[in-house]
Amino acid sequence: MSKGRPVAASLERGADHLLVHWTAGDAGGSCRFDHLPGTAPEWLGSADDLLEGADRRLEGRVLDAVAELARAEELELGIWHDDGGVELLV
Repeated sequence: MSKGRPVAASLERGADHLLVHWTAGDAGGSCRFDHLPGTAPEWLGSADDLLEGADRRLEGRVLDAVAELARAEELELGIWHDDGGVELLV
């Protein structure tokens, strides 16, 4: 994990989605991950939504914190990018 402001991530579970929140000092954001049963990744959210509120130096730490949360919760999370690519976080 890169050095700088620590990032904390938390999770709210819905019937067919997860809402992931992150905070780092006075910055923060959230992203909805929709459940896609039978696919890999099983949970998919927007990279733009997840990283909104993070500057470039903070983006890597946000991704690291969300990936750590996903591992702890045994979730397979992915984010899609505007160019159509999907990045598997865990």
